[in-house]
Amino acid sequence: MVFKRLRDLTTATIHEWMDQMEDPVAMLKQYMRDMEKEISKAEEAITKQKTLAQKFQMQADEARKLMAKRAGQAQLALKADEEELARQAMHGKIQYEEQVKQYEKLQAEADEQVQALMKQLSDMKERYQLLKDRKNALIARAQAAKTKENMTTTMARFDSDSIAHGFSRIEERIMELENRTEVMDKSHSFEARAVKLEHNEAVEEELKKMKESV
Repeated sequence: MVFKRLRDLTTATIHEWMDQMEDPVAMLKQYMRDMEKEISKAEEAITKQKTLAQKFQMQADEARKLMAKRAGQAQLALKADEEELARQAMHGKIQYEEQVKQYEKLQAEADEQVQALMKQLSDMKERYQLLKDRKNALIARAQAAKTKENMTTTMARFDSDSIAHGFSRIEERIMELENRTEVMDKSHSFEARAVKLEHNEAVEEELKKMKESV
């Protein structure tokens, strides 16, 4: 039953989850947790089966001891000429002998089931490890895809034409400011030169007057 659930998990269930999947990373982790639970249940089932096999072995050993005891009692009864008692003891020996065979058969079947379950569990653990490694790769891919999706969404909201137009307007304003500054610089330079020339003429005029008065 446990291994049937494990098999179901690896077939129909995962396909249903994939159809309904919204968060692939969360679904992968949940799937692995479910597998871990089923593996744990399988290990418990194997432990119980081993315990049952050991119980059958103990019962077979006990029946074997009683069988030997009844055989000894039958011999003693015959030696004592107690044929009826010997017959009863032999009857008990045969019953215990049948029990030994029955318990040995049950033990063999239980041991066989344990081996089969352990083989299936080993295969499941191997598959689980492969899926675990694959899960890590799938999570990395899912995260990369999510990042790409976010970037695509961001770029869709990113109006490059509008921003470029805004940059052009800013550049035009800067050029206007630069031109105004250049004009102002030229104007100030012209005024400064004019003042300097006027100052020089005044100096020359004063020097001329001073020379004439000497």
